[in-house]
Amino acid sequence: MYWIYLTLFVLAILTPQFIAREVGFLREEDVEALLIFCFGAFGFMIYLAKEKTLLKLIREKLHLEKQTSLITRDLSDSYSYIGEMNRKLDIVQDFIFDLPKVTAVALKDESNIYTSLLETVSLLGKTDQVALCFVHTRNKTMECMYEKNGANFFAQSLTAAELLAEGKYFWQTNDRAVVRSPRQARGVSAFLVFGKTVNRIEDSDVFKILVSQALLLYMFEGKGKTLRS
Repeated sequence: MYWIYLTLFVLAILTPQFIAREVGFLREEDVEALLIFCFGAFGFMIYLAKEKTLLKLIREKLHLEKQTSLITRDLSDSYSYIGEMNRKLDIVQDFIFDLPKVTAVALKDESNIYTSLLETVSLLGKTDQVALCFVHTRNKTMECMYEKNGANFFAQSLTAAELLAEGKYFWQTNDRAVVRSPRQARGVSAFLVFGKTVNRIEDSDVFKILVSQALLLYMFEGKGKTLRS
């Protein structure tokens, strides 16, 4: 680009050498001034076009940098989510693999039948405030409630009517999340209640699997009682 400006500058300087007489009704000085002005205007137009192209390139660069930043952030969030899901799947997998052992223990000591499940929910939810409730849907009565380590975080604030009134399988409040078993057995539904440590819980399906397993254990426990009675 610089050679164009150099050429225009040289032509402007040599213009008086090329114009030696009047042209039409224009004097020699007027013709020289007009040519010099044209050379200057042409150079200025080239400069404006170059600047416009440069500004366009800068805007495109900024846009690409913004897109790159968004993509990088999305990838980071995706990797974090995948890592978190893999960790949760490992926890659930360990629980499911231990389920036969837990069931066998239930035949000998029913007091520990839900300990492993409550611990699993505690790890997934990153909270010690975990409760497991079994509610008779027709009578709207609380059949029983188990809390981690025998605590009483929810015993005074949860009722069967409150749990059934929502009519949902997953919901959240300001301080807790509730997951209901997608199916019921012998008129009983299982509910997992745990304290919230994040603004919003997205992966409720993992907890639905666990609460369904809890209902299975509850039904198994009830069958064991019938056989021994």
